[in-house]
Amino acid sequence: MSEPRTPATCVSIVPAGMETATSTKAAPVAMPRIRESALRLGLALATVVGVAGVLRLVYEPHLNYDARYSLLWARDIWHGFKPDYGADFAPTPHPLQTALSSLGLPFGNAADQVLVWLVLLSFGALVWLAYRLGAELFSPWVGGVTALVVLTRPALEHDALLAYQDVPFATLVAGAVLLEARRSRRGAPVLALLAVAGLLRPEAWFLSALYLAYMWPAISPRQRVKLTAIAGAAPLLWALSDLLVTGDLLHSLHSTADLAEEQNRRRNVVTVPYWTAKYFGYTLREPLVLGVPIGLTFAWLYRRRAATLPVAAAAAMTLIFGIGPIFGLPLIGRYIRTPAVLLAIFYGLAVFGWLLLPPGPARRRWLAAGMFALALSVIFLPKQVDLLDGFRHRLQREQKLYADLRHVGESSTVRTAFAACKPISTADQRPIPYLRWWLDGHPGSVGTVARGASPLGRLLLVPRDTALVRRFYGKNFPRIAPPADYRRLYQNRSWRVYAAPGCSQRPAPQRSTTNGGPDRPHAASSVA
Repeated sequence: MSEPRTPATCVSIVPAGMETATSTKAAPVAMPRIRESALRLGLALATVVGVAGVLRLVYEPHLNYDARYSLLWARDIWHGFKPDYGADFAPTPHPLQTALSSLGLPFGNAADQVLVWLVLLSFGALVWLAYRLGAELFSPWVGGVTALVVLTRPALEHDALLAYQDVPFATLVAGAVLLEARRSRRGAPVLALLAVAGLLRPEAWFLSALYLAYMWPAISPRQRVKLTAIAGAAPLLWALSDLLVTGDLLHSLHSTADLAEEQNRRRNVVTVPYWTAKYFGYTLREPLVLGVPIGLTFAWLYRRRAATLPVAAAAAMTLIFGIGPIFGLPLIGRYIRTPAVLLAIFYGLAVFGWLLLPPGPARRRWLAAGMFALALSVIFLPKQVDLLDGFRHRLQREQKLYADLRHVGESSTVRTAFAACKPISTADQRPIPYLRWWLDGHPGSVGTVARGASPLGRLLLVPRDTALVRRFYGKNFPRIAPPADYRRLYQNRSWRVYAAPGCSQRPAPQRSTTNGGPDRPHAASSVA
């Protein structure tokens, strides 16, 4: 833990003409501190807004599957419905994400962009906090490299641009670590941030418990009660929300394990070391895989005490990731993002740690090590640019696909048939939350026939076999054919809707007005 800092000189608030000699002398000292705080606040706001604005300008962000469900569940609640946590292939509900999604509802069909902006701004805050952590623990140069690393990791940008809740979670955890770095055993403020983070991801519960144990010997019985209440707030609220909606206090745990089994996700304890290393490498990329150990070695030799806090937090979260399969939880790369951000500090230390040493042979050796670590990033730069450019093109493709799905939901023909013949079935689970949002459907009005999750409805949505759609689905393209008596109701570049007898009259053959070429015939003759 870092050493406590000496409190800053305070400005005396005294009516004019009544200042004491002490307050008169203190004012000139305090003014530079006020200017410094104002400058720091301005830089923080510029970073947060600037990062979010640049990402929004360069890319075409949209809500991921989980975030779209959170938006749906928020709408359900405000419309008086119980959220359908048990929908086909529904993701794990995250209480704070659902609550924050309510902020977008007044904006109607622009609600998704409101939520995208919230996550992009939180990513900007994460970049700033990465700088502040590196600067607080080691030096501004270390902080600058750390911020640049966080900003340019394709995996972290991916999560921000698809509005994953892991981004604000990482921001809250980084904020808690910074508070503790600035003053050891900070107490309630640290636990308060972790409590908020604990409504986004349960890993924060474990961090809260560890921090409470660390605080325990140094606080009074009354403070122990207070801090225990703060630490226990997130798991209690999460369990209560699950109980109110599903009747199961542990619904999130059970549903996450069940969904992992249904989708055959990685859950083998034996493979934890392999996937831990792989996900760290995927998040940090090659230069940091070699550079971070250099920084950790420097920290062990010269800055062990300052390094303890980020290493302990990263290790604790990695441990939680590793024991997840014991409880049936999957090994997913996003779960390792926050510890990866904390470890990025040590790449900055590898590059500029030598500045912390006095002149001499050791400083020269670590300068050479720092230049080696920096050279790795320079060598890898072309590949880094290719990765980011490839991700930009992927987002553009996905945006076209989801725009076409929105056209389905906004089609008057489809909406009329949906009002008369719902529920509508989909060939796989991916379109469900998007289609239900655009159709203004109630819980249970959209399901999927994939893996027999729900029976076939009188309306069926299937993807068209075009280059754009095949690129999206890859080898998981769902080849589902409608029953023989279903008629085509609607089609666009990416999707077709079929209707059972009585739900529509067969329209005249349509010519596609968009690119994509002719469809290939579906091989299957029945829905399965």
